Amino acid sequence: MSASDAVAPPDGRTRYANGERRRAAITDAAMEVFAEQGYNNLSLRQIADAVGVSHTLLRHHFGNKEKLLEAVLKRREETESEWRATLFAEHGLLEALPLVMEHNATIPGLIQLDAVMRAEAVNPEHPAHDYIVGLARRFRAAVRADLEGERDAGRLRTDVDLDLAAMQLTALIEGVQAEWLLDRDVDMAGVVRDFAEHLRKA
Repeated sequence: MSASDAVAPPDGRTRYANGERRRAAITDAAMEVFAEQGYNNLSLRQIADAVGVSHTLLRHHFGNKEKLLEAVLKRREETESEWRATLFAEHGLLEALPLVMEHNATIPGLIQLDAVMRAEAVNPEHPAHDYIVGLARRFRAAVRADLEGERDAGRLRTDVDLDLAAMQLTALIEGVQAEWLLDRDVDMAGVVRDFAEHLRKA
């Protein structure tokens, strides 16, 4: 066996896997940078410096800052969506939401990312504007559907306006998370649990 056989270069699949792992690691690091510093005031070169990679490598994997932001937001949604869906299916909305808030208290970086992106994306020119608006609408619609399921299961008061309650719940969640980012003594789960109790069928 020759030396070249003993140390064979990686095949295409190995290179692809390594590239995907590096891309995921960069995305996770960029998520922290966006959470701490926002999006608007950073250049791609500054992000590369903060992440600890070269500007060339960052451009190779993502092309530009907008594409990097898209990857970060997609990664953020994928990170949490699966386990939340399971939690809601097992417990129902009114019981699951306080548990979600307890979990959110363990991931301050992601909660800060949400708050920063929502604040910046108010501007229609922000590259994440449409994504954030769509995400908010999908979440509100999902909450309404889950509330309807709670009502059908006999756990929700029959006089509750589902559209109004869905709006109130989503606004409460966003608001209490913003308060918690300012003051970690805020009991997010307790606040949401108290509101959920008002919706429960006696």
